[in-house]
Amino acid sequence: MIPWRFGRKLLVADTIPRIINIEKEMGYSRLEFLVQFKLFSRHFPQELTLVISDYTVILYSCTEMTLTITLSELSDRIIGSLVLPRLLVQFQFLNYSHEQQKDFIKKFDSSFHKGGG
Repeated sequence: MIPWRFGRKLLVADTIPRIINIEKEMGYSRLEFLVQFKLFSRHFPQELTLVISDYTVILYSCTEMTLTITLSELSDRIIGSLVLPRLLVQFQFLNYSHEQQKDFIKKFDSSFHKGGG
């Protein structure tokens, strides 16, 4: 605790933003990812502000929660004559609870799962 000048105490833990970082390697090109993310974002609450650029996606909330998604293209994976794109996707959750972060990633994974068989 830090003594406050008017006699109140300020909890240090309340002033430090909570940051959670996650990385995923995905079999998407950057353009494919952005198209899929726009479809995924249709289900977001209206109070979220979404900003999409070439290499970042940022979600702002009125409750000071921010999600920044950074995209980095990796070299293609080549298996024989098959060429698969690779994308490193970095998520930075600012002021999200552990449950909120897990819920977002669960919905994200469900939406971005490519079927196969």
